[in-house]
Amino acid sequence: MRAELILARGKIRTLGRAGLAPQSHLAIAGGKVFGCGGREVMGLRGPKTRVVDLGGGAVFPGFNDAHAHVVYYGLTRFAADLTGARGIDDVIERLQQHDATLKPGDWLQGMGYRTDELTERRQPHRTELDRATGDRPGFIDERGGHARVANTAALNAAGITSDTPNPHGGRIGRDLNGSPNGLLLESAMRLVADVQPPPPLERRIEGVLKAQELLVSRGITSVGAAVNRGFADDLRAYDTLGCDGRLRMRVNEFLSWELLEATSQLGVRAGFGGRMVRAGPIKVFVDGGAERVATRGGGGVWRTTPEELRELVARATAAGLQVAAHAIGDGAIEAMCDAVEAAGGQHMRHRVEHCTICPPDLQTRLAALGMVAVMQPMAARFGRVASTIFFPVRDRTHLAPHRGLLRARVPVAFSSDLPVSTDPNPWPGIRVAVDDQVNGISMLAALRAYTSTGAYTSFEEGVKGTLEPGMLADLQVYKGDPLEEGAAVDWENLRPRAVLLGGVKVFGSL
Repeated sequence: MRAELILARGKIRTLGRAGLAPQSHLAIAGGKVFGCGGREVMGLRGPKTRVVDLGGGAVFPGFNDAHAHVVYYGLTRFAADLTGARGIDDVIERLQQHDATLKPGDWLQGMGYRTDELTERRQPHRTELDRATGDRPGFIDERGGHARVANTAALNAAGITSDTPNPHGGRIGRDLNGSPNGLLLESAMRLVADVQPPPPLERRIEGVLKAQELLVSRGITSVGAAVNRGFADDLRAYDTLGCDGRLRMRVNEFLSWELLEATSQLGVRAGFGGRMVRAGPIKVFVDGGAERVATRGGGGVWRTTPEELRELVARATAAGLQVAAHAIGDGAIEAMCDAVEAAGGQHMRHRVEHCTICPPDLQTRLAALGMVAVMQPMAARFGRVASTIFFPVRDRTHLAPHRGLLRARVPVAFSSDLPVSTDPNPWPGIRVAVDDQVNGISMLAALRAYTSTGAYTSFEEGVKGTLEPGMLADLQVYKGDPLEEGAAVDWENLRPRAVLLGGVKVFGSL
């Protein structure tokens, strides 16, 4: 066999046994790394081998964003973009402009505002949304994905009245007279979502393509596609794109807890699927968003109680299915540890998504139980600033404890949580994780958290995540070398020159 492509005279960092030590040449054949080393790799050249002179440019394994809401982000591209809205009047104006583009019967949606960025420092009221929407049902979602405001028509469609009780794990906002004001928190968001006509498969496919364009341009070749609810059509959308040859990233598709029974009855197990699309973990929310995390000190929101969680993890483990649990607070993380221990699920690599408040005793338990922490490194910056507001934590070392978790031998995978983070570019998060004055980690550890450990979370560490010979040739190429340029690098705007998936270019040019 001869190489199909050789990347020559570069700074190739495999992130494998050699760590960050650069090699100069990399050969690719059959979609995999065929050889990596010095000039001797040129001996693998054949008459049809293409040789690309990198001129000192860097090569890294493709990034693995282990937790991104791909379909949700894609669908938000068809809604009113409320990102950066500075006041309620701004929100209303954007909704009015979007309303003019809709057909009769369509619901109006807006995505991406933050309450703390609005001049009023409060959520809009349903009657304020009515000014933009009239009789058309509609709602807006806050960027964090844990709060929604519905207009009067949407509340009516869902049958939400003054007499409607709060659902388990959620709350309906109310005026002083008890009438609903439009605010729906946590699981209460489902009340209107369940009566909204679901987007057709074609729209989901379009949404995936929009998200894919963004993700691949940031060097991301694999993604853990997180979900908020149980649409089986998400998996179908990815499979359709894969069969049509339009999927340019590898997908580990989460499945909502509502699909647990159907999934187990079909015989789906952890790692089910192929190299492009796999059925990933069962997703469950344990606690709420930043303001409503479940802590050991009490308070917060239990979207899934410890008792319910224990039953769900036991059922999933017995069926050979991994669980990805949204757990921000130490109370929620402890409940997940208890559930995994009771189920004997140490072999399933059960995941704690976010893992934000995690003191040393829980770090030790996560390691002993073979669990994985899937974290968003940018949350470290937010957590330090907002700890006195949202997180009742006395010891700041317990917030986003990347260093402590790694020292305890807990696998840590990084992710963007797109669209909570509006740009999934991994580099700013990598720099935050390295430069963190409280829990900083090495550059090698941060890069591995965005590559090989992401592969570990989906049981694929033997086939991708490094550029060792025999591994999938999923990689990204840079014009220069960001690790050597240091302070001169604009990390926010750092982009790959080219991205290859299985040795085939899916972005940029070589």
